[in-house]
Amino acid sequence: MISTLRIEEPQALKKVPLEEAKFALPFSYEVGESRRGGSRGLVVRYKPRNEDPEASEAYISWAVKAREAAAAASAAAKGAAAASPGASNGPQSAAAAASGASTDAAVATKPTVAAKISPQQRAPSDSYLELVFPFSSSKTLREQYQRFTSNNMRFGLLLEDLDTLAGDIAARHAGMEGKVLLTASIDRISWLKDPSMGEVSLAHDLRMAGQVVWAGRSSMEVLIEVSYQLPGAAQWNYMGRAFFVLVARTPDRKRAAEIPALTVQTARERELFMQGQLHMRQRQQRRDSHWARKAPTVEEIAIIHDLIRTHHFSQPATASSSNGQSLAAPANIVPMRRTVLENSCLMHTQDRNVWDVIFGGHLLRLAYEHAFATAALHAGVYCQSLSMDDVAYLLPVPIGALLRLTGQVVFVDGPVIRVHVRASKVEPGAPEQGVTTNMFSFAFMCPSGPVRRVVPDTMVEAMEYVMAHRQHAADGASQQFLEALAMSKL
Repeated sequence: MISTLRIEEPQALKKVPLEEAKFALPFSYEVGESRRGGSRGLVVRYKPRNEDPEASEAYISWAVKAREAAAAASAAAKGAAAASPGASNGPQSAAAAASGASTDAAVATKPTVAAKISPQQRAPSDSYLELVFPFSSSKTLREQYQRFTSNNMRFGLLLEDLDTLAGDIAARHAGMEGKVLLTASIDRISWLKDPSMGEVSLAHDLRMAGQVVWAGRSSMEVLIEVSYQLPGAAQWNYMGRAFFVLVARTPDRKRAAEIPALTVQTARERELFMQGQLHMRQRQQRRDSHWARKAPTVEEIAIIHDLIRTHHFSQPATASSSNGQSLAAPANIVPMRRTVLENSCLMHTQDRNVWDVIFGGHLLRLAYEHAFATAALHAGVYCQSLSMDDVAYLLPVPIGALLRLTGQVVFVDGPVIRVHVRASKVEPGAPEQGVTTNMFSFAFMCPSGPVRRVVPDTMVEAMEYVMAHRQHAADGASQQFLEALAMSKL
């Protein structure tokens, strides 16, 4: 089962429109307002701090200023190995942007605002940020997030917003002076809504609220909770949660940069901190359990053997017709290779971050929507998202790159479908020599019931199946859904 340990809402929160809180949510403002065009009308609540600038001194065009500062530093250092991205001989500025995976860099400040040095310690509540999406009252906002012609949400955009908010929260804790913040991984995103409720309607307002819940010397875990509110109701209904892991590096990205220690003040904060420590150990265990490092167990070998024995040797699919062609597999079985879906995307300047590489939230959205399409083609209907985990940001994606997305159904359990997506950077002249930049894993639920199982044909596919089986067993959202489904049939 999924732990539902909740964040405590801090006291004395300030409530303002997003336009008045650019200094606290620069990434959310840049991506949501500047890049998508126009105000979304979002409402922000945050915990005020003494070093916060006045609303009239909010940061404006922070990404452009940071880019100009980086360009000036590079020009001044002609021929040097690498100029510090945050350096500037003009108005004082600090870098800020999403890393090749998500958010890193710093925010350009106005000359009248002195650069603040982060304190040595911060409470979890100091980084608390909350965004409210007023879908029920804003037709324009609904149209921006609408999926097709339905009243359901386009979850790829929500994932992009979660990514930017995680960067804002991390920056609120660690500060951005003399460091860059990088998203190392997305530990897990789980949707915990009642399966009978279906997808969240855009007739409901949506809230994302989060804070840093664990911090080490240079890394931190950010927990973001997602809730929805029925029209006319005061209560927020808990829908899901996301865990992001961010790290701080020096401006040249060669060394770890220290961040403030996290000082827990309440029993709940202490529990969340201990949970963060557990997550850190679990992440290492998952890395160590990858099939490239850990051989399948006896039980897992037995699972693969049973699949091959039952569906390859005992089924007519292994026979050949008179013309030498293999006969079709049984209707409820599909070879994994037939579920592969590929797409190639050009990486444009408009989707860059301040370091002139592609914004990680953009990659996350592309990967999710590709996985969504992969699951739909296999299931025969559009599926609902259950969870997402083990997202690895391996390499930055440069502007002008040709990015190949390869999605594949790697595991099925009844109506639950697990899809892996690999993002690879390829060169037009060497399409078969791609370099993997990102790995994604998504779980979906088919609303029409159980779907066809998948069967591996090769050793690599068998190992992917084993890995997906491990992920499925550890995925609380999928297990909770299957348990609820079983109970509903009693």
